[in-house]
Amino acid sequence: MIILSNSCSFGAPDQNHKIYPQFISDIAGSSLINEGVPGSCNRRIVRSTLRTLIDLVKTDEDILVLVGLTFISRTELWQPWLEPDKTDGDFHSISSKKIMSLDWSKGLNNTFHSNVACNADDEVKDYYKQWLIHYSKEAAVTELLTDIIMLTNFAKNNGINILIFENCQKLPTLPHVDVASPFLSNFFKYINDSKNVINLWDFSFRDFSLNAGYKPKDAHKLGNDGHPSEEAHEHFANHIIEYIRSHDICTLNR
Repeated sequence: MIILSNSCSFGAPDQNHKIYPQFISDIAGSSLINEGVPGSCNRRIVRSTLRTLIDLVKTDEDILVLVGLTFISRTELWQPWLEPDKTDGDFHSISSKKIMSLDWSKGLNNTFHSNVACNADDEVKDYYKQWLIHYSKEAAVTELLTDIIMLTNFAKNNGINILIFENCQKLPTLPHVDVASPFLSNFFKYINDSKNVINLWDFSFRDFSLNAGYKPKDAHKLGNDGHPSEEAHEHFANHIIEYIRSHDICTLNR
């Protein structure tokens, strides 16, 4: 079996300790492809996962895909003036040294504010400012659910096992997002009824770890939005494995 994992920094490699994709692949006795990238937006995660799966379906291997979603308050921009990504062209998730140098000790959600664009680099300032002005949680959730449905159905149509979950943050509901609205209710019901998606409004790796008593390893800088420790990754990996087995998503070694 091949395990393909994709995420932002919560599941990205090179963390100087073992992380949940590694724990899961070791237990499953599978090879691991980890395409997680720090700072990723959800659009990059979905797009790069799909691109890799188009090639992987040509093999005779069983495939398990683990997609860890990130904060919906992230976007990307085609930036040809930066060094291109060898696999994703000139797409770059929005980031800035000026923004990252801010005091994030209260966590991402409490630090993120409407004039953060003033701290962006000159190349992205105009775009980022306009994006923040027009940013809508309702629109972001609608677009994300659309992408998730298309990705899960590509996987199912090609005999690929897939599990999607929130790494960083549960999806918002009222008063910010009305999942009963006509343009969103069908998507919401479809996602909620899918065993291939752990409830995005009720579960996240971050909250799962915090509730289990695991303090983020960089809580001094990022507060509760910090990155989980190795112990939290192992605990989460065991939870994911149990979910996969109990929902018959695929067969894993015991």
